[in-house]
Amino acid sequence: MKNMKLYTIMKFKLFIGISIILFSGLSACSDYLNLEPQDGVITEEFWQNKEEVKDAVMGCYAGMMSYSNMERFIWWGELRADLIKPRTTGSLFTQMDNFQNGDITSTMSYCSWADAYKVINNCNTVLNYAKETKNLDASFTDELLHQYEAEAICVRSLMYFYLVRTFKDVPYITKASVSDNQDYRVPKTNGEIIIDSLISDLKSVDRTENGSNFGIPFNYGTDVKSNKGRFTVWSLKALLADIYLWKEDYENCEKECNQIINSGQFTLVPVHSTAAEVEDLYKNIHIIYFPNEGDADNLFTNMYVNGNSVESIFELQFGTDYQNPFYAYFNPINGYLTANTEVLSASGLFTPSSLDRGWYDIRGEGIDYKQGYVWKWIGLSRNSYTYRALGQSFSNWIFYRLADVILMKAEALCEIGKANSDTTQLRASLDLVKQIRLRACAPESTNMIPDETMLNADVLEKFILTERAREFAHEGKRWFDVLRNAKRNNYAGISYLIELAAYSAIPEKVSSLESKWRGSYYSHYLPIYENELKVNKALVQNPFYAK
Repeated sequence: MKNMKLYTIMKFKLFIGISIILFSGLSACSDYLNLEPQDGVITEEFWQNKEEVKDAVMGCYAGMMSYSNMERFIWWGELRADLIKPRTTGSLFTQMDNFQNGDITSTMSYCSWADAYKVINNCNTVLNYAKETKNLDASFTDELLHQYEAEAICVRSLMYFYLVRTFKDVPYITKASVSDNQDYRVPKTNGEIIIDSLISDLKSVDRTENGSNFGIPFNYGTDVKSNKGRFTVWSLKALLADIYLWKEDYENCEKECNQIINSGQFTLVPVHSTAAEVEDLYKNIHIIYFPNEGDADNLFTNMYVNGNSVESIFELQFGTDYQNPFYAYFNPINGYLTANTEVLSASGLFTPSSLDRGWYDIRGEGIDYKQGYVWKWIGLSRNSYTYRALGQSFSNWIFYRLADVILMKAEALCEIGKANSDTTQLRASLDLVKQIRLRACAPESTNMIPDETMLNADVLEKFILTERAREFAHEGKRWFDVLRNAKRNNYAGISYLIELAAYSAIPEKVSSLESKWRGSYYSHYLPIYENELKVNKALVQNPFYAK
């Protein structure tokens, strides 16, 4: 256990060094990278003042930005779904192909949760030592202490939410791993219990809920990167709404969404359109829409190229001195992954209008993908074939934006209306979907409810899920969205997963994958990586993979 502890400390120091570059604009200091990894070094040599506590908090954010964690946001959120596919010539093809086709084993390295737990341990370390630092630094106020603790709780909650959605039941650890005397053999905790704990933790640091002026701040002044790249009240609420949606607590999900929407802090990046009349073969008059191309260009540039748009609520801040793996994964020359154009293109999600092909959804070709490649993370222009070069892979990773909150509210209202046969709630839900589609200039060809007098809750539910696929393609949400809808009401929506299998797996694997997903709900989650089982003897393998 000595080596495990020293490794944790060394990684913790490294993340702190990185965080100084990422969040403070300073150079990495040798004091952070060269400390001897000896017992007591964390308390004796580091936690001396509020500035060092802030650096430790920034290290929590930096930990999420590690290459390994960013890879897992893609693998866990997208690769098991239908909007992406492995490139047959890539060095990771075999593992990716098996992963997508459901041939998943505990030997696959991308089943490892180690890097997620490194971030969690960084957060736990902040929570363990920040209070002690306050006793050493008279200028370290209660308000600032509670803010830093709240940020650590939010980052930890986000990482646990990823783990629960990916593995279901995982070890729930809230104490820092810093002592040789600690027992590192921690069994799994039921995922539903963890979800309830996350809700409790987040509410305890939400100053709109905890009855105090302490906790997560509303903002960090006028610094846009901090306001978008660190947890605020609004990003906390977005995470909480997401957790409530997973938990099927739709009333509380709606409540959190309403507070964000009504805050006035965020707006959809605007895209205007021009209306025109066309006549069909039967002499019927229809209204069609043509998007403002300049607005569509600005949306792509502001949201994905530059980042931190007016719509953004929380996104990881990459830069020239710390880059993400997107170039390696998505570049057209030798990237590991490509867009699944069978689902995305004209015959799939982004079918152009049958009335006039000039009416098209701007989110498809040019924003999400281009010539078959995932574009939103590497493209530099919506119109030209210009993309980031090696060494320029620093587009931000977006966790939450206003469109996500609007569609989460739509989903919550749909489920409330469905349960209560309340058409008022269903219509309110549909209005929110229409708001997102209007901005995207989505054509009539993808409108699943053209006759609103025939509003059906089941159709609306699927409409929202499909609209989320269009809006958030390749943003790490697709698998979790489908699984959330599938498991609702004790897997009443299992058909969503079965339908997904037909588009995600290769033809000869579809039947096998459907059988797995129907046969055991544990197959919807990943196995525990074999190395974790060897190190932690208290762990029990996911039953589906224990055969």
